Amino acid sequence: MALTLLALVGLAIVGGWWWMARSGSPERKGARAAPVRPATTPPTAQPRSTAPQALPGPAHAGQSGWADLIAPAGPTSSADPAERPAPLALHPAELLDPLLTETLMNALRQLPRPPRALQQLISPDFVQHATSAELATLVMGEPAVAARVIATANSPLYGLQQPVTSIGQATTFLGLANVRQMCLQHMLAESFQPRDATQRREFDVLWQASSIAAELCQQLAPRLRVADTGSLATLLVLSFLGRQAAVALLPDTQAVQGMDAYQRALHEQQELGLVSHELGHLLMRAWELPPELIHDARLIAALRFNPGLVLPAGREAGLTLAAVSALLGERLARGQLGGTLYDPVGDDSPDMRALRHRLLAPPLDTLGVELRSPALLRLLGRLLGRPD
Repeated sequence: MALTLLALVGLAIVGGWWWMARSGSPERKGARAAPVRPATTPPTAQPRSTAPQALPGPAHAGQSGWADLIAPAGPTSSADPAERPAPLALHPAELLDPLLTETLMNALRQLPRPPRALQQLISPDFVQHATSAELATLVMGEPAVAARVIATANSPLYGLQQPVTSIGQATTFLGLANVRQMCLQHMLAESFQPRDATQRREFDVLWQASSIAAELCQQLAPRLRVADTGSLATLLVLSFLGRQAAVALLPDTQAVQGMDAYQRALHEQQELGLVSHELGHLLMRAWELPPELIHDARLIAALRFNPGLVLPAGREAGLTLAAVSALLGERLARGQLGGTLYDPVGDDSPDMRALRHRLLAPPLDTLGVELRSPALLRLLGRLLGRPD
């Protein structure tokens, strides 16, 4: 009996020593410090998904990842005189669920493709070097577009003293940049056919907004010594494509009436899975437009929602001017800027707050002065159909 008791005590001592040694080992401590978390549920291919976690879709040749351009969200510095807001929580297309991405791409592919001449019209070489004769030759290959451009040139908006009957005449009186912009808009407009009167009005407002924005940018760029005016006007028109696509895909156009830019963006994301500039990015990919144009048009539209976007070196002034022009073009088209004096740095709306810190340094620090100049006020009056 005594021997049995001694054996049991010995076994207890050995067992206790083994347990203490095992519990004190680094491996054991590490295992206890990292409890297993339940796996997250993968996102479904529903438009209302709020946590897309998929891998990026097809890469864009020659471009860095979109996520690399986005500054992390967080409190802004109190020393920042512009008091920029935090970025709006919008999903980039690359992180959307692949099934939802394909669903959106299929819906976008249902939109009629623009004429083949669009590719040549927006090519950087054509924008920089084409003559009025070359533009006329290109557009005359699209008779319906040519007719609409001539009709636009003869509208009261431009107040020509005598009617024009050809693209060449329109170019002579209105300038190559203006006519090229008209051609681009009319080529793109063929892809968006309204289903009802409400949608038609929204399309019309957005086309007017892109026209005003492009002409504003063309007038302001040389005054502010910003280069690539022609390219910026092209990018501005393309940056409105996502808005057109969102209007085409949203089930209820009236639902966004009266919303500010941030409310509208969140509504688009909730209903469609992506905000409009990301839809525009997918649409331009589906149309196989040049990757560099897709990238820059996307940046212009995204700047008003994320003050921390990283812009290409040497191009910040131009892209920012385009973004401000787009914002002002839409407000003017909607009758939201009734006064004649406007100071962008003093504009406290959320989307302008995301831009205005970029207006504090040259060459954009005189933008407010230029917007209040007599020449620009006359231009705005003409664009809005007001008498001089």
